[in-house]
Amino acid sequence: MSTARQQARTLVVDVILMVVAGFAPAILMGLLGWTSGVNVAILSGLAVFIACMGGTGWRTGLVIVVPFAGLAGLATWVTPNPWLAAAVLAVAAFLRGYAARAGMHDALMMTVIALGFIVASPVPSGTPLTAPLFVVLVALGAGLWATLVMFLLRHRLHVREHTGLDPTRVLAFSLVLAFLVGVATWFVVDLDLGHTGGWIILTILVVFQPWLGAGFRKAAHRAAGTILGFVIAILVGAVVPPGALLYVVGTVFLMAAFTFMLQGRPYWLYATVLTPAIVLLESAGSTVTIVAEERLGATLIGVVGTVLVMLALSPVAKLFTAKRTAGPAPTTLVDR
Repeated sequence: MSTARQQARTLVVDVILMVVAGFAPAILMGLLGWTSGVNVAILSGLAVFIACMGGTGWRTGLVIVVPFAGLAGLATWVTPNPWLAAAVLAVAAFLRGYAARAGMHDALMMTVIALGFIVASPVPSGTPLTAPLFVVLVALGAGLWATLVMFLLRHRLHVREHTGLDPTRVLAFSLVLAFLVGVATWFVVDLDLGHTGGWIILTILVVFQPWLGAGFRKAAHRAAGTILGFVIAILVGAVVPPGALLYVVGTVFLMAAFTFMLQGRPYWLYATVLTPAIVLLESAGSTVTIVAEERLGATLIGVVGTVLVMLALSPVAKLFTAKRTAGPAPTTLVDR
């Protein structure tokens, strides 16, 4: 088999794997009529799946699934109080940032994003159990399912190597990330921003990086990709009538986004395709234009807020780098 065909086959398998691991529990819950837990199941399944793919395979799932489910239930329990919700998300963001000690911060990004959306759009009343316990069980079930899928296919997947970062840089990154996410969560809950608030938290987690230089580049890619995706979504919404066909088109964009992510394509390209996917799939009960405008506004708020903080930190980062370079043991971990 040629290299190109082998790569294409591997990519197709990865995309199918992501769909099975991330969406199967949600589909089952929908068929059983437990629609209140569908969103939590999707977020949890994808969070654990991406952590396994970017981490050490199924073993990562076993390590994080119980803490993640516990934080999801705790976040649901405290959501009416913006201060407590901010504290829970700040702790989760700190732990995700501190995972950079083992080079695992990117793998765990989706776990905090999932918690952000759970806080922004709490599970509605009418669940079979109390909302926090219901969320814990759904998150645990979806996470264990994703881990099981990764275990069954462990021989087909390549485990990535990870390089830990400088402990001092990791601590600074974790603290600032916790502050940013905590403040954003307070506003999201206090102002009842709903799903739009989840996109603000997501944007902060995507943009802010251990190196400020990488963060500024990610901010530019995020803004550019979202604006381009906004235009595409508006054009598709003007041509495709509301209904099943709109969801089919949105699913095609979503599969393309998964493909670009697995291929490691430039982030702006991934964001360009992901934006119309989310907008089209979320347009039920609203219009494509309204959803697109909300997503664009939330992304720009997250980008601008994070960039302002990074600009304020730039003098400190330069001073820190200069001192480390001038010391007896020069570091290679510089802003890049």
